[in-house]
Amino acid sequence: MATTYHIGDIRNIALAGHGASGKTTLADALLFTAGATERRGNVDDGTSISDVEDEEKRRHFTIDSHLLHLEWSGKQVHLIDTPGYPDFLGNALSALAAVENTVLAIAANSGIEVNTRRVFQEAVKLKLGGLIALTKMDADNVDFNALLGRIRETFGPRCVPFFVPIGQGPKFSGVIDVINSHDDVPADCPMHPSEAYQMVVEQIVETDEGLMERYLNGETIPPEELRVAAHGAIIRGTLIPVVCLSAKRDIGLREMLDLLSDISLAPYELHRHGHHSDEEDDFELEPLEDGELVAQVFKTTNDLFMGKMSFLRIHSGRLSNDTTLVNLRTGKTGRPGHLYRLQGKAQEEVKEAIAGDIVAIAKFDDLHISDTVTAQGNGHTSNLLLDPISFPTPMVPRAVEPKTREDEPKISAGLAKIADEDPTFTYRRDNQTHELVISGMSELHLDVIQHRLKNRFKLDINTHVPHVPYLETIMAPAESQHRHKKQTGGRGQFADVHLRIRPRGRGQGFNFVDAIKGGVIPNQFIPAVEKGVREQLEKGVISGNPVVDVEAEVFFGSYHAVDSSEQAFKTAAAAAFRKAFATARPVLLEPIVSIEISVPMEKFGDITADLSTRRGQITGMDTLPGGFQSVQAIVPLSEMLRYATDLKSMTGGRGSYTMEFKSYEPVPPNVQQNIVDRWAKSRAGIEED
Repeated sequence: MATTYHIGDIRNIALAGHGASGKTTLADALLFTAGATERRGNVDDGTSISDVEDEEKRRHFTIDSHLLHLEWSGKQVHLIDTPGYPDFLGNALSALAAVENTVLAIAANSGIEVNTRRVFQEAVKLKLGGLIALTKMDADNVDFNALLGRIRETFGPRCVPFFVPIGQGPKFSGVIDVINSHDDVPADCPMHPSEAYQMVVEQIVETDEGLMERYLNGETIPPEELRVAAHGAIIRGTLIPVVCLSAKRDIGLREMLDLLSDISLAPYELHRHGHHSDEEDDFELEPLEDGELVAQVFKTTNDLFMGKMSFLRIHSGRLSNDTTLVNLRTGKTGRPGHLYRLQGKAQEEVKEAIAGDIVAIAKFDDLHISDTVTAQGNGHTSNLLLDPISFPTPMVPRAVEPKTREDEPKISAGLAKIADEDPTFTYRRDNQTHELVISGMSELHLDVIQHRLKNRFKLDINTHVPHVPYLETIMAPAESQHRHKKQTGGRGQFADVHLRIRPRGRGQGFNFVDAIKGGVIPNQFIPAVEKGVREQLEKGVISGNPVVDVEAEVFFGSYHAVDSSEQAFKTAAAAAFRKAFATARPVLLEPIVSIEISVPMEKFGDITADLSTRRGQITGMDTLPGGFQSVQAIVPLSEMLRYATDLKSMTGGRGSYTMEFKSYEPVPPNVQQNIVDRWAKSRAGIEED
């Protein structure tokens, strides 16, 4: 059965904002108001349509993004409820990539918080249409005028009040649509509607010369015309309507739905970009309902009953359940068989979806977030890869190990499934420390991952802060000799090796030189000498960490016709290397990271002082909008392993940072001595045992 609506009838909206700003309660209320559900869900008692995972019900906040839908004034509205805590930012970012509009929820009693700013910046970057919803207008300690002032100061004068509240706090009883006539104004409006009207109209006409002239000439512009002009201003990014509501008391919901139906962006009004797989060009995709099929995966889940589900935003063309799809990353093809529209956990099968629609398909192997899919045999767009969704790099590492040894083989499979769903979660086996290291956005994020492993895969793990991957090297040349001689009855062991070692440039690795003359060590034993040195490189000498950037030259030695062997020369070479290394000014190298921290201006001094205690060097700083400051620095990785928690506590959760590897640099002598002493002590313990 074909769809009964067209691309112009679709509105895609992400509900975004900081945690506890009321997004999920708002989603439940909108569904109920529009008649999309027969009962109103409730976050507190675990009946929300949106919070479907056990972990979300247990914690009373959203962890994943959830798809919902409703119909209002002839518009097909796809809502995506997104998580509000920065710990789960990845799920919010993938949702923003699938929509044209955001409703940024700001709790009227809490105001602008750290994730409010972050999500706003991402939405602006993607050129999405925006609307700010002041939720919880019925809460205590609400000051509408002060909050509106802070919003305009933080996000700019384009944020203007389309609604004015009647009363505020516990006395909040209704809203006035300022574009419509407002002759009888209740006494308890904190802002007069005519003042709000002036702000709205001046912002709308600012980029429309014809309307500006009429307005300056004193003409009253009809509401219908203002709404059309407001829609154009939202497309241009010069207008963000501010509305106010109470989801729990059903105030302002219908008015907000009317406004969204009238002025939010339709799918054809925002063009996505990509490039052809065989070219570097930037390609702008026109979203045509009857164009060639182009869709992008923005979310995946691993459902216990349905298996893997991939969520597609269709940007062009049509998709039916018998369309043969091609994954342009892998070239693999398959038919979806079934298309699903989701209402939280509930799945409704549809036969067809068009450009602008959001649907889920099951059992299509190897689809990952950001993959572009098309129909087999597409023409011009058949090799168009849409720009990948951008995610932050996870910065909080933890080493993991199973509580029971028999679970070890299963852990990687479980982590792989979770990493497939969550691009801000990674795992790797550290070749140097041999630890399995997981990385996430925060300790809370990793705690949720740990619970998922247990709930889904019955896997229990222990975690600890991972070892820092130090390296060892030398700063000076040295020479040594070791004679390995054992006689234990029968054939003995004999090898005599003379080595010179010298430092190499950073990153040049290891080089072995055979400088033996006159056969003092026979050719057949030279590989054993090199192997003995290489094995010692892996084990390290002063701290148990690998040795890098060293050249070893074997230049003299001796052998015994009967007692010499490969094993004897390996042993002698390793011992000779250790002796030479100890006198070659050995140093430890530590990983250094570049970090950029964004903090409220008043916390700037605390952050810079803290960085100096971490051996950090500040390399730059910038002033950011909304009273924030950015600090760039280089810091040893060893000082940053718990930084996410420390920054949260120093800034009350309002700071954020990004971090990436920069280089390896020598450890200061006092720090090196502590590490070497610790290692020697641990070795002594092992040897005593």
